[in-house]
Amino acid sequence: MKPKIILIVIAVVAVLVSCILWLRGGAILLDKSADLEKRIDAVFSKYELNDTNLTNKFIQEKKIGVRRYIHIYREYDAPRNFVWKNFESALRKGLDKTAFRVTKSDQTFAKDKETYTLTINFGRFDILMLKVNKTKRAALPSMVKKFTNPKIAIVMDDFGYNKNNLDELFSIKEPITLSILPDLKYSREIADLARSHGYEVILHLPLESHRKEVKEEIDTIKTGMAAKEVLARLAKDVESVPGLDGVSNHMGSKATEDKALMTTILTYLKKNNLYFFDSLTSEKSVCREVAGTVGVRYARRDMFLDNTNDANYIEEQLLKLRKFAFRNGRVIAICHDRKTTIAVLNKIMPDMVRDGIKFVYLSELTK
Repeated sequence: MKPKIILIVIAVVAVLVSCILWLRGGAILLDKSADLEKRIDAVFSKYELNDTNLTNKFIQEKKIGVRRYIHIYREYDAPRNFVWKNFESALRKGLDKTAFRVTKSDQTFAKDKETYTLTINFGRFDILMLKVNKTKRAALPSMVKKFTNPKIAIVMDDFGYNKNNLDELFSIKEPITLSILPDLKYSREIADLARSHGYEVILHLPLESHRKEVKEEIDTIKTGMAAKEVLARLAKDVESVPGLDGVSNHMGSKATEDKALMTTILTYLKKNNLYFFDSLTSEKSVCREVAGTVGVRYARRDMFLDNTNDANYIEEQLLKLRKFAFRNGRVIAICHDRKTTIAVLNKIMPDMVRDGIKFVYLSELTK
């Protein structure tokens, strides 16, 4: 075969191979997701569409003709004060003078829910599909109210391991007392942050439990210890949580039954003008009796809110808490530093306030 013919054949084959690859999707993948993310992140944060209320998300590779592109779907439960009109306006403004455009905006209304959708395009490519669901909150059930404006103190235990939920907690804007474990990586920092936001802080003091299967915190105070060692550990723990107002027991079902040990601890608190909050991990607790003898301010737990990390269960407990408050005039509840718990509190507490309940810091209910 002549050289000229060979060159022509090679050229034709190369063109055919290129066309086949192109037709099979070999064209460059269009991925504008990172660029879009940078442009809309501030708007989503401002209107509280974040990981806390993200209910569904998936990423797909789609195709128009021979062009492949990345498509993202996100679905959120709207926060209580979410206004779609304001959000959409801010989103459009944020994408102004870019190649991204808001299209296909829609709203549907049902008896118990509002649903909003929109798509953000880059040219003819749907880069993001957004869906926001806003549930219409049912009115709290009516009840006979012996007290019209009862007080509730909520104590949130087990801070110190991380700072994961602080922003969501501080957004609640109602009094919650933070109970912080001593000598953990973030104990001191969380105490400082909480006080800078106006929150009350107490030490969550590790005390000996009857439960041997549960891992103890380092330097847990135990029955049978010499008073000198108890006081040394207690002073060290108090120092590790700056600006505290009181102390509660972490675990401690065995320790709080020991009159000698609790007398040593509560006498120290009395001298340092700190109150004691009994988490009541044992029905045989002697803390109230000892507090009366020593003369230290005292309070005890009435309810736990989140024995399971289930949103429906926590909502039911808050309804019980509300009923208890209107019947008794005051109530103290314990919950834990968990994302689900904080989300439910953020959802339900405003309705309880509108119903006449006053949330207070724990110190207000000590005596």
